[in-house]
Amino acid sequence: MPARFTYRPFVLLAIWMTLMYGMTILGNPGPLTTYIHINNGLFGFISFFLFYVTIIWPIPVFLRNRNWWALLAKLIPLILVFILFKYFIAHFFFREEVLLMGTRGNAKVYRTFGQFFFNGLWSNTLVVLAAVAYVLFFSWLEEDKRRKNLDQQKQQAEFAFLKMQLNTHFLMNSLNSIYSLALVRSPQVVDATHTLSDILEYMVAQPPVTSYRSKLVDEIRYLEDYIALQRLRTGCDECIRLTITGDPQAYEIAPLLLVPFVENAFKHGIANQAAKPVTIDITCNEEELQFAVFNFKSGARKDKTGGIGLHNVRKRLDLVYPGRYQLTVQDNDADYYCKLSIRW
Repeated sequence: MPARFTYRPFVLLAIWMTLMYGMTILGNPGPLTTYIHINNGLFGFISFFLFYVTIIWPIPVFLRNRNWWALLAKLIPLILVFILFKYFIAHFFFREEVLLMGTRGNAKVYRTFGQFFFNGLWSNTLVVLAAVAYVLFFSWLEEDKRRKNLDQQKQQAEFAFLKMQLNTHFLMNSLNSIYSLALVRSPQVVDATHTLSDILEYMVAQPPVTSYRSKLVDEIRYLEDYIALQRLRTGCDECIRLTITGDPQAYEIAPLLLVPFVENAFKHGIANQAAKPVTIDITCNEEELQFAVFNFKSGARKDKTGGIGLHNVRKRLDLVYPGRYQLTVQDNDADYYCKLSIRW
C-alpha cells in the first residue's frame, strides 16, 4: 500500500519561513540583503529541516519508550551535525557574507569556528526545543481527544446498561399486567398486547447515546400507552389522572426518563381506587420541564426489584443532564411524591 501523501511538512515550512523573514522585517524594516537571504532563507530552511527531523524521529520514539539517555544520544549528534553542515556551507560558499566580521587595518577578520559553533549550538538548541514543544503540545491534544473519546464510550456503555436494566424492569411489569388480564380471560388482552407492541417499538427505536433527544410529545405518547396498559389491568379509568400543560411539540428530552416514575407509582401504590388516584402532572415551557407524580401507598411490601428503576434514573440523569436537573422525593407512610425539573 503506497504511503499517504501529507501536506503537513509543506504547511510547517511555509509557516517557518514566514516567521524567519517576518521577524527580521518587523525588527529591521528595509531592503532584504544577501545576508538576510542566506541567514534567514538558506540557514532558516536548514533549521527547519532539523526541526522536522526532530518531530518525526527522536521525540516520537521517546514518547513511546520514555528513555532519556536514548533521546539525548539522538539529539546531541543531530544538533552537532547541523552545526557542522551550516559551517561547511558558510565557509566554502558564503565566507564573505556570513563569516566576515570586519577589518583590522587592511586585514579582514572572520568569525572563528568556535564562535560559529557556540552561536549555532544556541540557535539549534532553540530549534530542537521548539520541536519538543510542538510534539508535546499535539501529543497532549491527541491524548486529550483520546481520553474524551474513552470517557464518551464509557458513558455510552453505562447509559446502554442502565437503559437495558430499565427496559427489562419495565417489560416485566408490563407482561405481569397482561398476564393478569389473561388469567381472567379478559377480551382486553388483545388491546393490551397491541399497546405493549407500540411501547416496545418505541423503546427499541431509541439509540443508547447520551446526546440523543426524542420529541417530548413522543415521550408523552409512550407514557400514555403505558398508562393505557395499566388502565386495562385495573379497569379504572378514574384511578389515573394525567395533566399536560404547555406545548410538548416544541421540546425534546432524553428518551425513557419519565416512565420509571409512573411505573413506580403503579407498582408500589394504590392504582385501583378512584378516591385515591395516581396523579401525573407535566408542565413544559421555554425554560424547563416539570414532571410530578403522586400516589397513595398500598402498604404491600416491595419486591426485590423495587429500587432498580429510580436508582438507575438518577444515574441516567447524571449522565444526560449533569447539573441541569433537580429531583425532589417526599416519601412517607401514607403517600409518595416525586418531582423532576429539567432545564433545557
